[in-house]
Amino acid sequence: MKRYLLVLIGAAVLWGAYWGVQAHGLRGEIRDWFDARRAEGWVAEYDALRVRGFPSRLDVTITQPRLADPESGLSWEAPFLQILGLSYKPGHVIVAFPDRQVFGSGGTTHEVTSDGLRASLVTEADGTLLRLNAEAETLNITRDGADIALAAVLANFHRIAGQDTGYRLALGAGAVATPQGALSRGRSNGLDIEGRFVFDRPWTLGSLAGPRPQPASIDLAKAEYRLNDLDLQLAGRVEIDSLGRPDGRMTLRAENWRSLLDSARDSGDLPEALAETLIRGLTLAAGLNGRQDTIDLPLTLSGGEVSLGIIPLGEAPRIRLP
Repeated sequence: MKRYLLVLIGAAVLWGAYWGVQAHGLRGEIRDWFDARRAEGWVAEYDALRVRGFPSRLDVTITQPRLADPESGLSWEAPFLQILGLSYKPGHVIVAFPDRQVFGSGGTTHEVTSDGLRASLVTEADGTLLRLNAEAETLNITRDGADIALAAVLANFHRIAGQDTGYRLALGAGAVATPQGALSRGRSNGLDIEGRFVFDRPWTLGSLAGPRPQPASIDLAKAEYRLNDLDLQLAGRVEIDSLGRPDGRMTLRAENWRSLLDSARDSGDLPEALAETLIRGLTLAAGLNGRQDTIDLPLTLSGGEVSLGIIPLGEAPRIRLP
């Protein structure tokens, strides 16, 4: 009995030492990451860093993290960030976010409030991302009055087997609300996106610090946005060059499209002259289809320009991650 007791004590001491080494190493890796960002000119600060969870967990809590990348103009701050993992299962962590975060982009501030926002990340030993799953009961984004509220949010970003830079994305929200529409769950309200994306390099844990992978092609199986009477659907494939210019063809279907244009014009997001041109052209196109409230047209992107059917819309948006 005494021998067994000594063995148990010895095993406990060894495991405690093993856990302590892991916790010390993890704490050092996080500190080094923040130090490296500051050396690159970032704002990279936090008030406190704790690693807890003995004997079987490695749970990190970073209090008041603040990050700002001067090159991209991106910034983020939050009351805390938690990274939760098992000491015997490296490469799989749960990231728990606070109820309120603030993002910045190009001088514009976005406040994000949420309930139950968390993400699961699975990586290889070298940090290459294999799977990212995220969920939130509610997710509210506020930017200069352009608010949007989402409920029952699910997102999956998985590397495709046998492809180093190919990923499958699925994003859905069971309910959507904007200042123009109330939030309610059901088929009449929601967001669904499914597609395959190829990037110019794999996503890794180091991608946050840059350079970030850039999309090289998008094969969109479905993108559907439903709000009140509006039903907007988009599908197709585009190739993207090194400057972010898309080239390809998609199909756009919109029911009750007039309300979308009126809203964009009234908010100032769509210039009055362009709105009137679109309304005249789309009214004609919808009439040819037999339904004034529905359009079903090709969206062509080529040479840096975009057109809807025979209607030129001007310069195509650049598809680049900051």
